[in-house]
Amino acid sequence: VPGSPGAPGYGRPGPVGPPGPPGPPGPPGSPSRYGSGTIHQFTVFQSQKTLKFTSCSFSRDQTKQEFLNLVALNQPHTGDMMGLDTADRMCYQQAKAMGLAPNYRAFMSSHRQDLVHVVYPGFRETLPITNLRGDVMFRNWRSIFSGNGGPINAKIPIYSFDGRDVLADPFWPQKSIWHGSTSRGFRVMDKHCEMWRADHMSVTGQSSSLASGLLLGQQPRGCSNQHIVLCIETHKSP
Repeated sequence: VPGSPGAPGYGRPGPVGPPGPPGPPGPPGSPSRYGSGTIHQFTVFQSQKTLKFTSCSFSRDQTKQEFLNLVALNQPHTGDMMGLDTADRMCYQQAKAMGLAPNYRAFMSSHRQDLVHVVYPGFRETLPITNLRGDVMFRNWRSIFSGNGGPINAKIPIYSFDGRDVLADPFWPQKSIWHGSTSRGFRVMDKHCEMWRADHMSVTGQSSSLASGLLLGQQPRGCSNQHIVLCIETHKSP
């Protein structure tokens, strides 16, 4: 006959056994290039001596396909950018500073480069061109250079690397870009501000007024003007 249960003991507790095996891992989070609602701190230059800090937020629709970003440098420039290599370096550095893959070069032709060839061959037809928010500006790189000047939608902002809309922000009073190119993206030999090293009014660079609705409008302007400088993502990292 089984005995009745004994009274509860009041002695020392026994030794603690070893921990059990870890549980299964939780489900992975959603992949994101920027993260949902990621806040990027950036600097707005109110004048040469005054800085004001604010913030912006970008989140992408994760269902979208791959893309190439078209982004502006964080400040306007005269035609003297100390050469195309320095302009490319500014694109690289500002992209890297914002946590983007630094696969960016300046959206410009020069005496030794045609803009149409800046993006790597394998990405010229397959990927849409977007702004930092993911709004599609062109269906692919090639479509910019059909000869019609690269029409843009005025309702789609063009953002700088630090998140400002260059078409609305007064820090860029001249709503034009330097590009030094024909409407088909080839170099204009006498319209690149002496290899992007001159800022004299008597020297000219090929530009485009974005207010005209064209990315590759054909307006020669004196190189002392301070225009927007765009950068294009040239390829996707594996």
